[in-house]
Amino acid sequence: MKREIMAPALKTEGEGVKVLFAEFVNEDYLFGYIGRIIYGESGLQHIYILENKFWGRMLFINNNLQFTSRDEFVYHEALVHIPVQSAPEGFIKRVLICGGGDFGAAREVLKYPFVEEVIIVDIDPRIPKIVEEYFPELLPENPKDPRLKLITEDAYVVVENYLKEGKTFDLVIIDSTDPDIGETTQELSHALFGEQFHKMLKEICPGGIIVQQCGTPFTMKNILVGAYKIFKKVYPDKEIYIYRANVPSFGSDNAFLMRCPFKNPQEPKGLELADTKYYNFDIHRASFSLPNFWKEALET
Repeated sequence: MKREIMAPALKTEGEGVKVLFAEFVNEDYLFGYIGRIIYGESGLQHIYILENKFWGRMLFINNNLQFTSRDEFVYHEALVHIPVQSAPEGFIKRVLICGGGDFGAAREVLKYPFVEEVIIVDIDPRIPKIVEEYFPELLPENPKDPRLKLITEDAYVVVENYLKEGKTFDLVIIDSTDPDIGETTQELSHALFGEQFHKMLKEICPGGIIVQQCGTPFTMKNILVGAYKIFKKVYPDKEIYIYRANVPSFGSDNAFLMRCPFKNPQEPKGLELADTKYYNFDIHRASFSLPNFWKEALET
């Protein structure tokens, strides 16, 4: 019997370097992906796009996964529709998105006809351009919607200026990367999790809703706990709510902190949208049910 020793070369799959890409999730724990790197650049942030046969295209910023083309809708729909539907129908007209240069949150906000203005403030001018080329599905139905404005600037500085100008909003969404943990600070979003930033948000969104993504508590407990402590310092206890959404590519439930001055946000207030893949009114209600280990962590 002839013994096979040599093997033919692999077929050419396309442009980009095929790699095993690992993302450290916690100590001695990582997520691994095999795919082709189709974009890579360092500047304000380290940005990579990996093309994977299961997840599709994956955006990494500073080596942390931000979203995939397969399941980004879960995160963005939870981030937007739960706070919008927590307010009375038609209340939210002016929306500020801090971060969110990928347009995913804006895409969802613009589905509401009563919204009059949506401002995205993202510090990295490359993100919107990258999304337009590699993730067009994240763009709003009408990318040139006159209600939408994009500002490439530090959200902290822009909010400071809005405070001086007296500009106000009905909804503020903090759609940022996760903050740094420890003494070293490299994430541009770090200040957006601070007490001073939220004090300014309270001034420019006096009667509205403020929502902030807080990572996956199962592997990032200190992000939710730390953000919750800031919320408790700035907002009344009765206006603070936590909800969750299971984003498959994140590995576990993502947490969202919400300041909501309206009663019973667990009950949706508007008309149910027809063009969502994740969000519905049953999901809305269930999202506020938290596991006991989350509640215990927040009590410490």
